[in-house]
Formats: sequence, C-alpha cells, structure tokens
Amino acid sequence: MGEIEQLSNMLNESSKLEEEEEEKKRVHSMGPGDIGPSKQAEVVVPKKKADPNAIWDDEEVGEGRLLNKVDASDKRARPKYDLRYRQKISSDDACGAPWSVQDNSSMSCRDIVIKVEMPDTKFSTVKLDVTKNEMLVQSPKFILALPLAENVDSDKGSAKWDSDKCVLEVVLPIVRGENFAHYSMLDDPDCPKMRDMDVRL
Repeated sequence: MGEIEQLSNMLNESSKLEEEEEEKKRVHSMGPGDIGPSKQAEVVVPKKKADPNAIWDDEEVGEGRLLNKVDASDKRARPKYDLRYRQKISSDDACGAPWSVQDNSSMSCRDIVIKVEMPDTKFSTVKLDVTKNEMLVQSPKFILALPLAENVDSDKGSAKWDSDKCVLEVVLPIVRGENFAHYSMLDDPDCPKMRDMDVRL
C-alpha cells in the first residue's frame, strides 16, 4: 500500500507542477485589459423593420423605453424639480407690439427647461439620460424618471450643474412634428409646415 500511495503522490505533484506552469504562463501573458471580471461578447440584435401600418413603434411603448428600465422597488428619493416651457422672444414680443406673433400658450415655446434639486450631491455622481420623450436623472440618493409631454432633440440639448445650490438644469429643444403649424412660428425656418406654406402677414 505504501508504494501505491507514493506513486499517487508523485503523480499529484507532477500534475500540480503542470498547473502551476500553466498559471505562470497565463499570468505573464496578461495585460491591463485582463483586470476585473471577464468580459462577455456583446450580442448584436438585428433591428426589426418598421411597420408602415403601425400606430406607434416599440420605442414609444416597448421595453426599449428608458422609464421601463427603472426598478419599481428602487428606494431612492424623488428630488424636487421644476419643469417650464421657454419661448424665444424679441423686444417686440416683450413690449407687446401689435405685430408680435407670440402668445402665452406652450405652442409658442421652443425649449423645455427642467431644474432638478439634489441636495448634498456631487456632480461626479449624477447620471443623466434623455430620449426623445423621456428623461432619467440618477444619483446615489435620488432618482427622477420623467416622461416628457413634447418630443425633444436630446442631441441638441444642454445641461449644467450649479454646485452651490446642487441643482441640475437641463434645456431640451422641442421637436415639432411635420404637420405642426402655429402663427408664432411664421418666421422660423425650422418649422416644416411654414416652409411649405406661402404665408404673408
């Protein structure tokens, strides 16, 4: 029995030496990208073709929506926020000139301005995500998932952080649909309907 055990121990030792050599080779071939958990290959999901007869697309109501990714059991506080519509007015509009085409409705507004108060928050911990009709602001203490009443251009939007007041201000340009037409936009080259119409004051 003693010889069999010795033979078994010798085989175990040689397999341990082989494992150690393999581990040394693996460690020597490592680089900075090998630090941390191993990365899994990204799965590329082909996009479905848009159905021309569909009333809405999956982005508007499906799992791709930003607000659907918020966990309902999230215990972070909802911060105070202020959402306002902003117009671009001239001095004629401000003084109430009779030829002014601005009115007090949101139809005359060009931007949505959202101010989010997050006391005792550092800017480096704030995460902001915006889609065409949703906004999500997160920090370790706060979460604000906000549907927007208007479609916005998130690529042309801007955000700034007031470190004294711990307030995030987000300005999002409103995107009007193809069929939108309002007399306040008569002189706006970005209004698609006004480009098509021959309107004279």
